[in-house]
Amino acid sequence: MSLKQIKVRTADLRQGMYIAQLDRPWLETSYEVQGFLIKSQEDIQNLMQHTEYVFVDTELSKEDETNLQNLTDYEKKKNLTNVQPEEYEDITDFNEEVETAQKKYTALSNTTENVMADIANNKKLNLLNITEAVNPMVESVIRNPEAFSWLARMKLKDDYAYNHSVSSAILAVAFGRILGLPKKDLLSLGTGGLLFDVGKLKLPDKLINNPNRYNATEIKLAKKHVDYGVEIVQSIKGITEDVIQMVATHHERHNGGGYPAGLKGDEIPLFGKIAGTIDCYDALTSDRVFVSAISPHDAIRKLYDWSDIDFQAELVEQFIQLLGIYPVGTIIELSDSRVGVVVAHHRAVRLRPKIMLILDEEKKPYAKYYMIDMYYTEQGEDGKPLSIVKCIEPGLYGIDPKEFYL
Repeated sequence: MSLKQIKVRTADLRQGMYIAQLDRPWLETSYEVQGFLIKSQEDIQNLMQHTEYVFVDTELSKEDETNLQNLTDYEKKKNLTNVQPEEYEDITDFNEEVETAQKKYTALSNTTENVMADIANNKKLNLLNITEAVNPMVESVIRNPEAFSWLARMKLKDDYAYNHSVSSAILAVAFGRILGLPKKDLLSLGTGGLLFDVGKLKLPDKLINNPNRYNATEIKLAKKHVDYGVEIVQSIKGITEDVIQMVATHHERHNGGGYPAGLKGDEIPLFGKIAGTIDCYDALTSDRVFVSAISPHDAIRKLYDWSDIDFQAELVEQFIQLLGIYPVGTIIELSDSRVGVVVAHHRAVRLRPKIMLILDEEKKPYAKYYMIDMYYTEQGEDGKPLSIVKCIEPGLYGIDPKEFYL
């Protein structure tokens, strides 16, 4: 390696840097040239999917060498969170963790149903009951976030409010984990994720189930769910201020265009920023009364497009690191025409995830679904190099994600 080259984590790249080498052979990636100048944020996002780190040529770069050497992902996270980021590592694999996660997921689901029933009956919520369900989920996500992320994508009930609460709790904890937040904060994020939309249970059913675009009066009424939610959560004995803020600010937006207070930038607390990001992502990838789900892959692209408009760009970058360009639950078509669903990732090689195959090359369902790990599977059924060629929208070929429940 040239003395002009320095090793830089892909998460720390910036426009103007010249990429001289990768942490793997160029031929293992989709790049047609060996060496290029980063011209856009999209170039950085593409590199993040291929590599963990790269080698930057400081002479060919348009960046100051001192700045390059001082950039670290750790410092980015520290600036975002104002804490010393913890370094979490996967200590179980997906297959091992999913068995444990299924039982804990059931407990979380039951608690969510009880919470909704108590709110509907004007009963006060019991923090201990919520914590007893959220804490095991947090422990599982700390060990390996993929298992609970997979279960969240299954959306086993035809109930958006229920699914959204469960998915948001899991996504919030996984997001906090990649940011390096301590366990106590992960517990608050899980609790807040479960509760930030509970105010919607106080809205009229006619409004919630309205399949048409809201008029001005209906929009004003719908926005009241934030105030209703804060009122409900504040009544929970022992609830933390972080959770209350999460409920109060999950619809605030980075450019000040959100509600109810029109906060912008750093006026929005970190937990509120996290809640807003995951709330949007899960809504986009869920079937709702008035709109169909889009693929996780397309939802990630939309969040990227809204960086520094609705959502803080640095947080979106971390969220994309968490989910990858093919998030868990993404239905993909392989280069040999087989179809599968992404169930887990390798942290360093996001473009070669673990896939559950569901359709053969003729688009006929397999009698029994089975897994392949693209990290270790280099060739397809046709004997050619195996790769992902495209994402498939939910519903195409009659695919129903609920059928993939392990």
